[in-house]
Amino acid sequence: MTMTEKTIVYSSLGRDMHVFQVDTGSGALTPIQTFALPADIQDAWPNLARTLLYVATSDAGPMSLVKRQAHFIQALKILPTGELAPHGEPMPLGNRPLSITLDGAERHALLAYSTPSNITVHAIRADGSVGDEVTQQPIQFGSTVHQVRVTPAGNIVVTPECGHHPTGEAPGAIGIYSYANGRMAPLARIEADPARAAPWLGKKIGAHGFAARHVDFHPTRPWMYLCVERQGELHLYDCDDKGIAPRPRAIKSTLEGVTPGPSIQMAASIHVHPNGRFVYITNRARDTEPAGDQQVFMGGVNDVAVFEIDPDTGVPTLIQHIDTQGNFPRTFGIDARGKVLVGGNQDHMLVRTDGGIRKILPGLAVFAIGGDGKLTLLNRMDHPDNGQVCFWTSVVTLGA
Repeated sequence: MTMTEKTIVYSSLGRDMHVFQVDTGSGALTPIQTFALPADIQDAWPNLARTLLYVATSDAGPMSLVKRQAHFIQALKILPTGELAPHGEPMPLGNRPLSITLDGAERHALLAYSTPSNITVHAIRADGSVGDEVTQQPIQFGSTVHQVRVTPAGNIVVTPECGHHPTGEAPGAIGIYSYANGRMAPLARIEADPARAAPWLGKKIGAHGFAARHVDFHPTRPWMYLCVERQGELHLYDCDDKGIAPRPRAIKSTLEGVTPGPSIQMAASIHVHPNGRFVYITNRARDTEPAGDQQVFMGGVNDVAVFEIDPDTGVPTLIQHIDTQGNFPRTFGIDARGKVLVGGNQDHMLVRTDGGIRKILPGLAVFAIGGDGKLTLLNRMDHPDNGQVCFWTSVVTLGA
């Protein structure tokens, strides 16, 4: 690590972005800023130089305390201290954006929307600020687009579609699109395996056994890893500049070796380690049951599942589960050196303890990443108890 290198944690609480410097040795979190956005933070993505952060916000999401049709994309400067400053005005959007990414050339920002399912592409001006939307040909997206990513080759867009539906009627899928100069065109669709779909028909957000949520890519090999939300699975796909394989080459359970409680389990966020040797994915649960006049967590798994990647085949093997010391770990990040993983526990929740019932708060869990990929808890910190949720958390290394 250089003398000027800093590891910064960005973590949302409603519309406030809480900014911390993290000590990668001790896990200590030093607050350096609270930056208010125009609406609740949904997702964010930094440029490669780590000088700009592009943030998607909306007050129409399920976790917003006050619902209003206010949706924006905004560029922020990342200052050398890690603090944020406006870089151009917030640009209004037509609907709630759920995911944001940049293309490989960093000339466009791509935004995913779940209701209704859609992708928009916005030009990035020469100074890094957000420009006009790029007109697309009409495209029919599947149910509940949850993320948008551009493959490492830069010529293909991938859109996992969760297929959320109360009775499980909507199937999940992955949309595959060609991409050039900010414009998309349909290429293919990866859909549920009929042999695996039947047991999930009629189940809440069952998505025909294929609730595709998030993907991440291996840094050097032609492998894509998919988090399948409702099924709690990790899928491996081969990918290159020509497309994505239509079927996974390996499927692993994110709940192997643990006993889920009665709550509905959902896998959440996924990241491949910078060295390509490990992949991390979170399990989350939050259903409650009555306890007198209170609603108390009924029990489930809130942890990080750690997988080791076979360097020759890409097949992941589970090597660890570790509790996140909170409720509903929706997102997390890993620093550029692969030293720490910082997870964001989303919700406040009443939980049973030996002494009765206590309230846990949204907050951060800092883990050291060992040479074997396994995690060790270094620090845990609660966010302020103001009713808001920690919807997004990530780690950015400055000066790397």
